[in-house]
Amino acid sequence: MRCRRVCAVLASAALSTGCTVGPNYQRPDVKMTDSFRGQVKPADAKSFADLPWWEVFQDEALKGLIIEALQNNYDLQIAVSRVEQARAQAGIAKAQVWPILGLGAGAGYGRGGFIPGLISPLGANVGGGVPPLNSQFNVAVAVQWDIDLWGKLRRGSEAAVAQFLASHEGQKGVVISLIADVAEAYVTLRLLDAQLDIAHATAKNYEKTLELYTARLEGGTGSRLEVATGQAQVSDALATAADLQRQITDLENQICFLLGKPPGPVPRGKMLTELSIPPEIPAGLPSSLLERRPDIARAEQDLIAANARVGVAQANFYPQLTLTGTLGLATTNLTQLFTGPAFQWNAGGFLTWLAPLLQGAQLKSQYDAAWASWLEYVAAYQRSVVDGLREVATALNDVAQLKPVLEQRSQQVKSLEDAVSLAIDRYEGGVSSYLEVTTNQNNLFPAQLTLANVQAQRYIALITLYRALGGGWQVPQAQAAATESSAPATAAAK
Repeated sequence: MRCRRVCAVLASAALSTGCTVGPNYQRPDVKMTDSFRGQVKPADAKSFADLPWWEVFQDEALKGLIIEALQNNYDLQIAVSRVEQARAQAGIAKAQVWPILGLGAGAGYGRGGFIPGLISPLGANVGGGVPPLNSQFNVAVAVQWDIDLWGKLRRGSEAAVAQFLASHEGQKGVVISLIADVAEAYVTLRLLDAQLDIAHATAKNYEKTLELYTARLEGGTGSRLEVATGQAQVSDALATAADLQRQITDLENQICFLLGKPPGPVPRGKMLTELSIPPEIPAGLPSSLLERRPDIARAEQDLIAANARVGVAQANFYPQLTLTGTLGLATTNLTQLFTGPAFQWNAGGFLTWLAPLLQGAQLKSQYDAAWASWLEYVAAYQRSVVDGLREVATALNDVAQLKPVLEQRSQQVKSLEDAVSLAIDRYEGGVSSYLEVTTNQNNLFPAQLTLANVQAQRYIALITLYRALGGGWQVPQAQAAATESSAPATAAAK
């Protein structure tokens, strides 16, 4: 009967958790706008970022590269491992609210009746006199339970869970960056391919002009200056082509690194001029960035964790209650270990409060540090939101303003092509000098390279907008199914 009453008291004390000290989390206020700057159509809930990336990038070769990167990229594998680490840490923090159970056996020689190797409760040796020296043999179960009176353990668990969610959002951020990096590198690669084609075509045109200059020189109507100028043009185009080929190889090596494989050739799909821009690009509501962008969501989870750590620091000011108990067999004669007289049990607890009284300055400094850390994460969260609005507005502006730039550059190239053709006809008719031909040819070559660059910039601006809006972290259904089917095998391998 007495044992039951003691157990009931301990259980009641353990289950009657007290209040949770520290501030409860509230999302900080951030200045938001009704629509993004540069947004053409009225803001609504629909967003370009809601499209899966495999629908945005209408290029099978690029789609294959992105899928390969999502499967093999090392930075993504590191991010996944960090998520698993954070998940385990959250599990450890949650488990701390439960009792510690120890089971063991021991033997020794000395005074007293404590159980070596296990939790020693207060008041184990309360008899009068000095115990004699004797042998000791025991088998026992020991329990220790830190009662979470002020929510210290619960706040710690809250912080650990928030850190796990932050790492998960960080993984999403790595996915978005990886998709965008592969897409931008691919577009840049197609740009270099287009410029290489332009350089080769220009070199052939320069060679034709050089042949014309040489024929006129041999016929006695030309000059060596014309031939030298034509040869210089050919050399310039061939040098540009050689340098573009160098850049292509370097970029292919970089793409292979993103794909997690050794350097080598990269497959191509659509040409640069075949890549399309959607006619309408809805940006969505600015407030949706708070949930859609992983970097903002991660900053908020970091803030939630910092908020919980304030509660942990505040709980250190209050007394800490620990319950203990042992149940087992102990004797000085090994042959009597499993007999009735060897049965022993005890239960108790202790209250710790001297530390806050004697270490007040240290605990106050810990609390101040936790509070200052919270203020830091508040500013970091607010900064991430404002920076997200800036990135979207800039990308929207680039997508819109590069369209008239592209139109004017296209008109410039067309006009220069006509000018070159007319200059050659005039030169062959003896109406103009070779300078008119070379001048227009020298203007056309860089204009063609610039036009290709603007075409690539506009598509890269679309990719940047997609990333800024928080899209792209989804995976295709087929790939998701394959990943889920391989999960048991992966777990078994572990």
